[in-house]
Amino acid sequence: MPEPFNRRVRLVVEVREDPDELELATGVFAAQGWRVRPAREGDAITADDGYAALLVEVPLLGSRLTARSMACEHLTTLAARRRLDVRVREAKLIRPRPEAPDTTYHVHHKVPDGAGRVLRWVLEHWTAVGGRDVRHTLHLRGEYTEEQRDRARAELEQRNLGGAPFDPDAHDIRRSIGPGTRYRSADPRRRAIVIAAVGAVVVVSLACGIVLGSLATPWRLLALGWPLGMCWPVGTWVSANEPRPWLVRLGIGVIVVWGLTAVGALWASALDVGTAGQLAGFGVTAGLGFVVLGLWYALSESWFSRNMQWFLPVLAAPLPFVMPWVGSFLHAMYLEDFFGVPADSVHVAFYWQYVVALRPLTTAAGCGLVLVALAGWARHFNVQTGAAGLVRWVLPLMALVVVLTVASGAVGGVDRAAHRTMAAAAQGRRAPAYFGIRGDLVCIEPLTGKIPVINGPVPTRHPVLSFRASGDTVWLWDPDPARGRDTSRHALRLRAEDVQLVAATGRHCPARRAP
Repeated sequence: MPEPFNRRVRLVVEVREDPDELELATGVFAAQGWRVRPAREGDAITADDGYAALLVEVPLLGSRLTARSMACEHLTTLAARRRLDVRVREAKLIRPRPEAPDTTYHVHHKVPDGAGRVLRWVLEHWTAVGGRDVRHTLHLRGEYTEEQRDRARAELEQRNLGGAPFDPDAHDIRRSIGPGTRYRSADPRRRAIVIAAVGAVVVVSLACGIVLGSLATPWRLLALGWPLGMCWPVGTWVSANEPRPWLVRLGIGVIVVWGLTAVGALWASALDVGTAGQLAGFGVTAGLGFVVLGLWYALSESWFSRNMQWFLPVLAAPLPFVMPWVGSFLHAMYLEDFFGVPADSVHVAFYWQYVVALRPLTTAAGCGLVLVALAGWARHFNVQTGAAGLVRWVLPLMALVVVLTVASGAVGGVDRAAHRTMAAAAQGRRAPAYFGIRGDLVCIEPLTGKIPVINGPVPTRHPVLSFRASGDTVWLWDPDPARGRDTSRHALRLRAEDVQLVAATGRHCPARRAP
């Protein structure tokens, strides 16, 4: 299967003028899927003495900025491996010819001759925005002229592709809504001016919306001047392909300019964080765009895109089993390693196992996608040229480092959450929850004189943590630092029938007489 490509580089290659050498070089280059032919008289190529010229066309996938250097390096590297006496004399990127401008005509119903003034006005405006089209289009080469319009009508009258035929008495044609032909010139300078003007309109409209959405002073109303003043010129430019009623032109300008302004205002009101936060939001958006484009460059026209129909189900199948395992592992680490409480003695809703595992898995997936995006940009700009083997080794190693870093971060997150809970319990505050596990401060009221307890004695003067254990056994955690630095040895095991647990507030429990 030939490799996909979007660039073509034509090389003039000098090969030692020897029949066997020419035949070998032609076969080696052709085996790569490259087009090879000897230079002809019409090519006006003069090779050095003792050498013959071959024209080799190398197809590539990636940016046009690095296509020529990539093609030359591909060929010279291959020649060095095969010990061929060749040399690249000239390299040129083959660009397709600029497309001739097309004119699109839409067939629509005519306004009835007997229509009143109001109905005619409504139908003319409705027709201008495509409301009375019969869903029939004709594309002709060349810019618009009256002769071309007449030719379009004649062609539509002569041919019928099915359905109702074109009737000159009931149908007419109109051009698409869009800028005029002079704004679609192939002149690079004019195109640059048009792109700069469109970019300025977009940026300034968004900026005005951000000002309106973020400021609270009356001066923000000055930002309304831009959208109010630009509706008409923008609408006229967008619909300049064919004259249209003034209300349609104004409506198009309102949709474009005020739409961009509304987006900016919604952005600013949703992110009520000031100028620094707005800039940070734009930076995050730009970063997401960088990652998305990199993923496109990495995955399009690749092994993944060709095998996605079976690869994605295989990749997603383990998730329902992996996520609960990761979640139960983190819950067990939180309870057993830091509080000494058996994980199976605390009831946690099953969905919290998915939630607690979602954060590290999402972080790992996000970091992995960033690496894939970087590889995509490297692929697009052919950075892997001459170092393909290095890239194949470095990317898996980086992915392994990311996975280990995320795993370490998840364990560190459990450690920090446990110490926050311990600190809150020592200060007599309500402990924060950890994905379905919440420790409540309770005071222990003995129901018998002697209470059998593991890791005793039973503290009755200060609150302890209870993780809502279920069953006949109660597991508690004592925040008293006198029990030692090993927090897992602060756990207390009691029988539920021997004590009564009362909700506590503060750092002390009321003194009670033992029964």
